[in-house]
Amino acid sequence: MSEFTSGSLVLNIHRKAIEDFNPIFIKPLNDKWSVFFTEGTDVSDTYPEDIIKMTAGVPVLYFYNFEDHGWGFTILHQSRVVSAFDYSYEEDEIELQNYVQERFPEEEAIELLYVNPDSDAFRVKILGKFYMEHSKEDKVKKLIMSLDVDAFALFNIDSGGLDRLRDMFRIESLVSLQDRFTLIDDFKATLDIKEICWIRADRIENLMN
Repeated sequence: MSEFTSGSLVLNIHRKAIEDFNPIFIKPLNDKWSVFFTEGTDVSDTYPEDIIKMTAGVPVLYFYNFEDHGWGFTILHQSRVVSAFDYSYEEDEIELQNYVQERFPEEEAIELLYVNPDSDAFRVKILGKFYMEHSKEDKVKKLIMSLDVDAFALFNIDSGGLDRLRDMFRIESLVSLQDRFTLIDDFKATLDIKEICWIRADRIENLMN
């Protein structure tokens, strides 16, 4: 069964400021972080709108990990998004299907790619054209378009940690990435949030202990 995790994180030194807004749940994640949910928190890759006011004075990290589908985060501070990263493992497939549908509007993309007797040959042919027009570097540039690694300094990440984050989110690093799961593992280790796993708003009862 795939992991589905999502929730908002705040430094423990700012926990009281969050408690003043009466979240429906807040609990220390470890010695550095606390995790919390609000009424608007869902199992989602989008941060809940009702935390915006909370971030007027303190930075909040919204994090999600949908293991087989993708992961990402949003950093909110002073009531706005200051950094965001949304890594969908299914984006290539969606773009390929859209690419095929645009060129063969009278056909079903799924049928052409996977169902028809000649799908294998068609897929090989169309993939060559697709990747010529959608380079991996272009996709990575789009992936990090809203990312500002320096924003992690808001969470007291030291210079060494910031350097590690800059390296893991470099275009060259992402283009050459062989195992997508190492990226999220390295990210969580660098931020010291390894414990945020199988945590989400619809499982609050499991977090009470």
